[in-house]
Amino acid sequence: MLFFGGQDLTPFGFACLASAGTLAAGAAAFALAGPAHRVGLVSRHRRDRFGAGRIPLVGGPALLAGALVPLAALGFPLSPGQAIACALFFAVGLLDDILELKPAPKFALQGAAALAAAWYLVPPAYAAFAALLLLFLVNACNYLDNMDGLLPGIALAQAVALALMDLSPSTGAPLLIWALPAILFLAGRIYLGDSGSHLVGALLGIDALRCLFDAGGVRDRFLLPVFLLFAPQIADVLTVTASRLVRRRPVFRGGTDHLSHRLVRAGFPVPKAVLVLVLASAVCGAASFLLAR
Repeated sequence: MLFFGGQDLTPFGFACLASAGTLAAGAAAFALAGPAHRVGLVSRHRRDRFGAGRIPLVGGPALLAGALVPLAALGFPLSPGQAIACALFFAVGLLDDILELKPAPKFALQGAAALAAAWYLVPPAYAAFAALLLLFLVNACNYLDNMDGLLPGIALAQAVALALMDLSPSTGAPLLIWALPAILFLAGRIYLGDSGSHLVGALLGIDALRCLFDAGGVRDRFLLPVFLLFAPQIADVLTVTASRLVRRRPVFRGGTDHLSHRLVRAGFPVPKAVLVLVLASAVCGAASFLLAR
């Protein structure tokens, strides 16, 4: 059983909510694709992303719809911090999709969102650390959204591990498990965009913080499992940051130096490169679950 929304969900109840979330996300993606083309909310061809241009950036709103339907069925059992984290990061990402923000204002908005959410999510003494963790996960997820199905696949594997290992009631992981399958199924026909990658990072972040902190402060022996759980994000961010610093290139500008790009240059076809990274994430998640137990 999974405790969510103030109640224990049976396997049947969990499956019903998963079906509702997946169908809502898929329906929202199809409904929004046409309007997104008309208003220009589509991807442009970029050298740092594998895939075609002119793809609707509706994965974020679709993911939000897939999360809201199960939440509505359960009476919206979100804490203020969880609601703030999801709403603000989604808004920053959507604004970036529409206006293509420069790195400095984008990072400033992310920082404000992270601090506002962290103040409610953890004891005040740990708010700065929590804000940094949220910032890291949101930007790391944004980094990983560079191939069809890569971020949804990795996030789904991590959400399953989080749902299994969390000692406190899980929130972000079930929502991702219920909504991400539709996004994964539609990979290549819609893109998550910054609104989607920011929302994925926020949902992963609020559960990571619940693993690390309780009302009394830091939990025992949970730092290593959480770091291991997010090993793909950590490895990608460190690789990109180090390579750009060595080459004296801007850290926050897009490029083809991510782990996924390196696998393709090493000879992996794009689908196999995605599969390798998703499987690596699943292995890290399993190891993290075992360490947490």
